[in-house]
Amino acid sequence: MATILVVFAHPDDETFICGGTLAKYAYDGHRVVLVCATKGEMGRRMGVPPIATRESIPKLREQELINACKALHIEELRFLGIRDKLLEIHPFESLTQIVYEQMNDVKPDAVITFHETLGGHPDHCTIGLATKSAFARYDKINREAELYYVCWSNVAQDPKVYGFLPDQITEINVKNEHLHKLRAYRAHKTQSEMDAWVWEDDQKSVSHFQSHEYFIKAHEPFILNKHSLI
Repeated sequence: MATILVVFAHPDDETFICGGTLAKYAYDGHRVVLVCATKGEMGRRMGVPPIATRESIPKLREQELINACKALHIEELRFLGIRDKLLEIHPFESLTQIVYEQMNDVKPDAVITFHETLGGHPDHCTIGLATKSAFARYDKINREAELYYVCWSNVAQDPKVYGFLPDQITEINVKNEHLHKLRAYRAHKTQSEMDAWVWEDDQKSVSHFQSHEYFIKAHEPFILNKHSLI
């Protein structure tokens, strides 16, 4: 069995972006370790009606992420303890070293993170760039490991527009994991409560999910396998 290290910025990134994939590999018996840089304490969503304050939101979102990890069967959750929305001004070499230390400890076969420009949110782009930099060091001691960036379907469908080769796109069928992903969505109550579709009948709710999740392989693969991360 393989080890997958996931490095994201906020609680809910793991669920909303690639929860089906993480559940797929975790429930198949692979070790999935999630590193979350912040606790999302500067997020604007507080639940509907509000169930948190600016003071209580860090602890609440931490617990929501713990619950989401249980739904996705993620084996281990680690926080880096960096304040939300301050990642982009955190000393970059320090951040890279912190992420590298996680890699060196976990010893992953595959690493998943944000792309440094396609991540959108500044925190996403920053943690993605730091993970890319850390992976360059890790790659020297584990040449078999692979780095993947999460991406949306529009990027996957026309990767050349974004500077990637079609062979770099990996698609994962996650239809069988939709209920796990839905439970994780519901665990992130402060973030998902305003989305009425999340709280409908299960079958209606999961109909909003795409059947596939997509990833960009950081380097063109020598042997193409478009349907597996590991």
